[in-house]
Amino acid sequence: MKQFGAMVLMLTMSAAMGLGGCNTAGKVKKTLALNDLHIRAAVAEDEGDWDEAYALWSEYVERRPQSSLAEYRLGQVEMKLGLYEQAVGHLRVAHDLEPGNIEYLEALAQAYVAVGEQDQLMTLLRQTAEEGPDGSGYLRMGRFAQEAGLLDEAKEAYELAIVNYRGLSAEPYMAMADFGRAIGNQDLEIRNLRYALWFDRDDAAISARLRDLGMIPGPSLALEPEF
Repeated sequence: MKQFGAMVLMLTMSAAMGLGGCNTAGKVKKTLALNDLHIRAAVAEDEGDWDEAYALWSEYVERRPQSSLAEYRLGQVEMKLGLYEQAVGHLRVAHDLEPGNIEYLEALAQAYVAVGEQDQLMTLLRQTAEEGPDGSGYLRMGRFAQEAGLLDEAKEAYELAIVNYRGLSAEPYMAMADFGRAIGNQDLEIRNLRYALWFDRDDAAISARLRDLGMIPGPSLALEPEF
C-alpha cells in the first residue's frame, strides 16, 4: 500500500513538473514571437513598407500596450501613412509613459501640428519648456509654434530662448534670424545675425547672409548680445 502511495506521489510530481515545463516553454515561445514581431516591424520600416510596419506594430501594441517604444514607432508609422489622429493617440501614450524622452515629446508636437490642435500643442510645449538644456525648450516651442502658424507665440518663444541662454550661445539668435527671414522682417534678421556674429566674427555663413542682405561684413558689424 505504501509503495502504491509513493508511486502516485511520484506520478503527481512528474505531471506538475511537466505542466510547469510546458508553461515555461510557452512563455519563452511567446517572448521570442514578440521579439520577432519587433524585428519584422523594424525591417518593414527600413524598407519603407509602411502598411506592413503598421500591421506589425499594431499587433505588437495590442499584445504589449505599455511599451513606450512600440507606441512611439506605431505613431511614427501612422504619421507616414497620414493617419494623424491615430498617431496623436499613440504618441501621447508614448510621451505619458516616458515623459522625459525629448524624441517622443517632439514627435507628439509634430502630430499636434499635423492635426491642427494648436491649443494642445502650446499646452504641451509650455508644460515641457524646461525639459532639455537651458533654453532649448523655448527653441522647440518657437519652432513648432512657427510651423503651426502661431507667429506671435513663436516670436515670444524665441525671445524667451535668448533670455534663458543668457548670452552664452549664438543658437537662439540664429533661430530668431531665421524666423525674421521666414516672416519677411529683414531688420529682425539682420540684427540677430549681427548678435550671432559676436560669438564668431569669422563665421563665413553668417557673413554671407549679411552680405546678401546688403551689409558689408567686418569685425565692427558684430553686436554684443542683448538678453
